Amino acid sequence: MSVYEVIMQFYKNLANDEYHRYKSWEHCYSYFQSSNQIDEEYASLHLAFYLASWGMYRGSSYLLWKDYKVHKELVLLLKSRNMVTLDLTYDSEIDDEKNIEVILSLFKEVKNYYPNKILAVNGVPKEIKTSDTLASKILLGVNACMPAFDRFFCAGLKQHEITSAVNKETLTAIFKFYRDNIKDFKAAQQLIKEQSGIDYPPMKLADMYFWEVGSEKASLDSQNQE
Repeated sequence: MSVYEVIMQFYKNLANDEYHRYKSWEHCYSYFQSSNQIDEEYASLHLAFYLASWGMYRGSSYLLWKDYKVHKELVLLLKSRNMVTLDLTYDSEIDDEKNIEVILSLFKEVKNYYPNKILAVNGVPKEIKTSDTLASKILLGVNACMPAFDRFFCAGLKQHEITSAVNKETLTAIFKFYRDNIKDFKAAQQLIKEQSGIDYPPMKLADMYFWEVGSEKASLDSQNQE
């Protein structure tokens, strides 16, 4: 299938279900991008529910033991540093170095937030770590400056011989893939906007593509093992 077809294969599940859990990203992202005067309480609640919908509140997660307000100071931090909305372009490699510097700096900020914020889980002192998956999903939900590095997305990267480490090499390769297939990405973006009213940004579309590729590969592997 073409890049366009793979993205639309992912999106059809949302289009066919008015209350699909993946629409939590639409609600979260749209709220953060709607105004510079975001309410930190409401924004934190949006972020928490989106993360829960996207699997980050599973039983083994320390977030399961926290209410939505644990995200409030992170929202304030992103807002204070003007990182809620970012005007990044991906159409030219000239912008890559600047974009990647901004993205990795922001990624590091998010990674450092939770270990400093959460010192105990269910009353027990604990040192916690922010996974690359959690940090990248947060940024995807807030300003979509990068895809979410979860299991299927990383498996999709592997199918294209791209490393799954969150670093300059990986982001450069993802940006290049986007540019190499920009007609398909733009076509998918246009159709999704017509159907949803939301302008899906480049890294959200890249997230959908690689996730779908990884999911399909996992499904084939599972069938072959039966």
